[in-house]
Amino acid sequence: IVPNDRVSEHPFHLVSAGQTYVTGLINAIMAGPQWKSTAIFLSWDDWGGFYDQVVPPRVDGEGYGLRVPGLVISPYAKRGYIDHQTLSFDAYNKFIENDFLGGQRLNPRTDGRPDPRPGIREKNRLLGNLARDFNFSQRPRSPVILPVCPATDLLPTPIC
Repeated sequence: IVPNDRVSEHPFHLVSAGQTYVTGLINAIMAGPQWKSTAIFLSWDDWGGFYDQVVPPRVDGEGYGLRVPGLVISPYAKRGYIDHQTLSFDAYNKFIENDFLGGQRLNPRTDGRPDPRPGIREKNRLLGNLARDFNFSQRPRSPVILPVCPATDLLPTPIC
């Protein structure tokens, strides 16, 4: 799900509007009948412009860039676990392919048809493995429905 600009947390919109939107979506999923078989991956499209003390790894002439936060929300997510491995956005695809498609690789250029390059994700040692964030042998945890605090529609005044 990609939010519209008003709830995207990008300048000059309120971060609280995005937090309200995301909390409402996650609460709705947690309250639904499929919760016990759900994994939610919450990530952002950029690092947000805040200071990061960790230098990004060099994987080519460009590197990965600054870190982007991500959350795993699931009845099988490890409680209180912080994953310190380097992950690429492709790690989300790889987890879905491994868990739901039996390891069949998809190529984004072909809109979901099988990937003719099946080893593409296995070759990148910095891709990461999101399966480490789960404990599928634990008893599924109940949802934690968070209060939704309505965000005001007032936009901050830009400083020019």
